Amino acid sequence: MNFFEEERQTSDDVVRGTNDDATVSRCSAVTLGYLQDPFVHLFVKKPVRRSPIINRGTFIRSYAIDSLVSQFLAMEGPKKQIVALGAGFDTRYFNIKAGNLDKENEKLSSHLSKYFEVDFPEITMKKAMLIKKRKELSCLLDDLDQVKIERGGMDLKSTSYCLLGADLRKWSDIAHQLVEAGLDLAAPTLFLSECVFIYLAPEDTNTILKWITDYMKNTLFALYEQIHPDDAFGKMMIRNLKSRNIDLKGIHAFPDLIHQEKRFLDLGWQHAKAVDINTIHDKYLDRKEIARMARLEILDELEEWHLLSAHYCVAWAFKSENYETEFSKVQLQPQSPIPINK
Repeated sequence: MNFFEEERQTSDDVVRGTNDDATVSRCSAVTLGYLQDPFVHLFVKKPVRRSPIINRGTFIRSYAIDSLVSQFLAMEGPKKQIVALGAGFDTRYFNIKAGNLDKENEKLSSHLSKYFEVDFPEITMKKAMLIKKRKELSCLLDDLDQVKIERGGMDLKSTSYCLLGADLRKWSDIAHQLVEAGLDLAAPTLFLSECVFIYLAPEDTNTILKWITDYMKNTLFALYEQIHPDDAFGKMMIRNLKSRNIDLKGIHAFPDLIHQEKRFLDLGWQHAKAVDINTIHDKYLDRKEIARMARLEILDELEEWHLLSAHYCVAWAFKSENYETEFSKVQLQPQSPIPINK
């Protein structure tokens, strides 16, 4: 192994470690009552209570992405597909199948044709093994007698769920694997990237988005990642991450909300919108949820919370040949302002 291979291996190990951090953070938020997720604890060996800032951020991230996912699945039209890039130990498929994202008696799982997840083989092997081992998870795979473990345990394939072990930097290989596993290029499809694109070089993310643009006919994309690397807090954030050997390779290419939108619009997508976490908290989050969070934990570090929240964003975009009207309705909805008593 030469120096560059060794360096990449070390860097990849660190990126894989962020999956464990995110899973522990989600477990912390669930344990304290911020979220409902009966499955995440299965992926955590040693639970750790995170700070109120991390718990609140984890909740708002989940609130925003789950809202887009729920609206997408409830959209009029044929059954939908979801492709989660760098999915890690994400449990969203299992929560959809268990009805935990349902609203107003709308059974979202009945609108889902297939859920694909892609991540490093080292992660998918662990996840596939756990899914097979735990009945709480395996019972939510359709047609259990047809579930297959392939490629030495790297892939798990079932009628409604497909887990693929692969390196996102080798997108042409992944695209082939997805199509071979049943990805329908014409069906309404949601791609998810939660703190994943940010770890890839811009040329790699551009390759992925260009393929989606060229080959997928009806697509929504939702992502969550860091922004604003050049202000004082952003520089400190990057220094802190680099001290842990974490490199945000994509942050300077897409440093703010405008650039996050342009990455899609420049490829000809019909609509793109990006908002930071402060905006989601202040304008999009249900007032009842804000009051509920305040009762769960005291948040003393308000200045730090606002600074951190300004450096994370959620973006969504769509391009559609057949369902433009339906796709245009999938968006984070601003809440009515709190009335002022005079």
